[in-house]
Amino acid sequence: MSKALAGKTAAVTGGARGIGAAIAVRLASDGAAVAISYSRSAKEAEAVVARIHAAGGQASAHKADASDPAQAKAFIEAAFKEHGRLDILVNNAGWAEFSPLGGVSEKHVRAQFDLNVNGPIFSTQAAAARFPKGSGRVINVSSVVSTGSLPGTTVYAATKAALDSLTRVWAAELGPSGVTVNGVAPGPVQTDLMNSVMTEEIKASTPLGRIGAPQDIADVVAFLASDDARGVTGQTIKTSGGMNR
Repeated sequence: MSKALAGKTAAVTGGARGIGAAIAVRLASDGAAVAISYSRSAKEAEAVVARIHAAGGQASAHKADASDPAQAKAFIEAAFKEHGRLDILVNNAGWAEFSPLGGVSEKHVRAQFDLNVNGPIFSTQAAAARFPKGSGRVINVSSVVSTGSLPGTTVYAATKAALDSLTRVWAAELGPSGVTVNGVAPGPVQTDLMNSVMTEEIKASTPLGRIGAPQDIADVVAFLASDDARGVTGQTIKTSGGMNR
């Protein structure tokens, strides 16, 4: 088992299922203590923690709705208190609800911006105050649609484009403090979230000829969290199997 992250603590928002769960398990396998947040998936969160414990790792689960600034900040504080330090933040919690422009409602807009944009803002604000002096990693989970033109993604694409912008701005702001900020932009991945909006057209659009797996994303996150990525910041890495829509 790799120990590239031994002695460090990672906080993963939305870490109970799908990509978030894969990220939590991978970071733990690399030696990090991992705190995950969940909104409704308590059983799934406990299962992730149990899996990490069974492999000899350290983990904790915390109920927190990342779309609520107070809860987002409380999760970071809980992770810090539980594990005694915080070195890595993965802003993974997110929601996609596709609709053509004519069907977009205020509720549709607010729900996605609150979780996909406001959540990372307030989580990162809290985490940056807890990182050790001279170090820290922020990793944002974006989407390939942030730079694409997939019909029906008006609001979701806008939230992820905003997150890409935040990645660049935070890299500039936090870099002098030794903190790197990067993103990963998955294409279609086999998760409950993606299954709800998956179409045959999307499946056929990946040059690798397969839908991505959560582990594909987790491996890139693990690299960005490691010392091997110490010179990488302000970047969003497409992990889309070649899909560029």
